[in-house]
Amino acid sequence: MFRTFPRLGFVAVLAFGLLSAPAPARASDVRNLTGLPVYPGLSKAAMDHFSRTDTLGRWCTRFSGESPYSLDAVETWYRKTLRGASETDLVNDDRYKNYLRLSGIKLAVGIDYVTVYRAANQTSTSIELFRCSPIA
Repeated sequence: MFRTFPRLGFVAVLAFGLLSAPAPARASDVRNLTGLPVYPGLSKAAMDHFSRTDTLGRWCTRFSGESPYSLDAVETWYRKTLRGASETDLVNDDRYKNYLRLSGIKLAVGIDYVTVYRAANQTSTSIELFRCSPIA
């Protein structure tokens, strides 16, 4: 009395699965838990799920992102936004100096810092925000 349509059932299940799958997160959907300013032109973003220790033994949380804008444009925005921050060329920073053909800056505000950089073969500018806790 009932006819089965196995192929139709498979198509219906596949279509439902595709329609109900979550869409990839946009950069604006990623929560920045560092409290540091996020560059407004991000194309990708991620918040680390756990803290890591830095070279001085402090626990730091990291927000990372990428922007299609030039390194100069992103550096200028962060210099204006983080007025009074101390600036280090990444060539002179222990964490980044071993990377070949890397250009960028590190802006420190207290024990927190922002790095903005681009490698020679990279088409986007990378941004990292680090919120660190004092050494106990």
